[in-house]
Formats: sequence, structure tokens, C-alpha cells
Amino acid sequence: MKRSLLCLLLLGALAACSEEPPGQLKPIPRPAGYQDPPKAEASKAASASQKDPNKVVLRWKLAVGAPMAFRLEGSPDSAGTPLKAVYALHRPEQGDSVVRIARQSPKAPPEQATFSERGFILDGLTEVDRNLATLLLELPKDPVGVGDSWELGTDLVNMDPLGKGFTVKKSDRRDSVKLGSLTGEGDDQVATIVYDISELVSGTFQSGTKLPHGHGETAPIKVAAEKGKGKKQAPPPAEEKSKTPPEIVSEVTFKGTGQFLVKAGRWRSWQGTLSSRTQGYTPAPGKSPTQVPPGTLRLQLTAMDSVPAELQQLEAKK
Repeated sequence: MKRSLLCLLLLGALAACSEEPPGQLKPIPRPAGYQDPPKAEASKAASASQKDPNKVVLRWKLAVGAPMAFRLEGSPDSAGTPLKAVYALHRPEQGDSVVRIARQSPKAPPEQATFSERGFILDGLTEVDRNLATLLLELPKDPVGVGDSWELGTDLVNMDPLGKGFTVKKSDRRDSVKLGSLTGEGDDQVATIVYDISELVSGTFQSGTKLPHGHGETAPIKVAAEKGKGKKQAPPPAEEKSKTPPEIVSEVTFKGTGQFLVKAGRWRSWQGTLSSRTQGYTPAPGKSPTQVPPGTLRLQLTAMDSVPAELQQLEAKK
């Protein structure tokens, strides 16, 4: 009797252990014919797609406490103002890299901006200095091979200074920057970058629009009073709104080349020609539609042995 009761208790305990605990999820059955992918092969395929031996990643490589400096000089083709500026690149212990710019000609207070590893300007700088810094610093976001092209984050022509009465008739932008060649040099590689950039905007003022200050070709002309008594003065000239608005054209172009050291992460050489023009309109100072220095400048970048004292210390964030 006792033995039979003990057997019944053991059988009940085994049955309880075989039951699934409440709330346990059952696996979803796989469809017929399904096979798990080989993990080793999938990993190799992903690695091969991420790293192409024919492509390189171009990045600025700055060391903490070891800034580098470049001198940018622009020689005008005609009787224009030469451009002289020094760019100092810093990598602080924390935060984004910083570029400090000292304009020597024309003279201007130092400016400061932050930029990413690939040279994209994150914040800071006026429009003109921002465009110059973008031409000098910005590198492609993705790995590139010979023949690959990309665009820069420049804004070379801005017609906002002309006001709301200006109507754009044509807008054309060509932003082509490409890797022309990739050659070995010791334990480094030289990436030759070719720039072919242009931006053109043209249009007219709407009929009846009062032209902004600085418009030279359609500004009203004052007529001198006729000499002699009793003679009537000549009637004033017709108002500007009755004249046919002239076509206004603003254009910026840049053609150049640069040699970037892939492993060192800096320019070995960089040069080009930057041109800007505005026809049909004489802009007031600080109101030019072209967001680069005026005229035509032959630009040349030169590495400096040391950073000028005025650019060694970073400005505190405002």
C-alpha cells in the first residue's frame, strides 16, 4: 500500500515538471526549405562591401596640442585688392576641431569656427570667409576612388541683398569636385583633387520696384537748371519705374587643384583661380550678391612652420 502510494506521488511530480511554465513563448516554426545563412560568409561579404582597396577616406588628422597653419595668398589679375590670410587648425581635448582665421589683407579681426573631421564647417564665420574655408577644408563624406566626384557646401551667390522686388530668371550651378588621381609616395598616398565650380544667377527687378542703393546704371540723373531768368526749368526725368529694368547677372567660378596626403591628413599643395562678377548692378559696400572676395584672384596655399601667436589661443564659446 505504502509502496503504491509512493509510486503515485513520483509519477505526479514528473508530470508537473514536464509542463511548460506559464507565459513561456514558443518558437515560431520556420517555413519549409528554410536554411540559416552561413555566418562566416555573411561577415566576409559585409567587410568586403565596406572596404574597397581602390577607394580612400580623406580626413583631416590633427593631434591634440599640435595645431597646423597655412597661409592663403590671392594675387589679383587687375588693380584689385590682394588677399592674405592665415588659417590655424586646432584639435582641442574635447569637442570639434577649430579653425582660426586672421585676415591680413584686407585687414579684419580674427574669426573662429568649428569643423568636422572631413572639414565641413559646423558653425561660425561670415559668408565670404565661410565659402573660402569650405573651398580649403571640405573633403568628401564617403570613400572615393579615381574619377569619383562630390559637391561642396558652398553658397557662392545670394541675391537676397537686392530685395523682394528682384525676380530670378535663370539659376545655374555646377559643383564638381573629383578625385583626379591617387599615387603612392613613400608610406603615404597623394590624392589629387580637381575643382570645377561655378554658380550663376540672373534676373530683373519687377516693374515699379524702387531700386536699392548702389544701382549705378539706372539711378536717376539730376538735370541742372537752365541759365537765365524767366526760363522754365527742364522737367525732371521719368521715374525709375517707367524705365526698362536692366538684366542683372552675378557669377562666381573656381577652378583649381589640390594634393592631399591621405595618411598625414593635410594638404601638400593647393591652388586655383577664384573669379566673381556682377553686371547691371553696382552693389553698395557689404551688399554684393557674390559671397566671395571681388574680382579675380589667383589663390595659393602654403604650409607654415609655426602658428602665429595671435591664432594659438582659442576663443571661448559665446
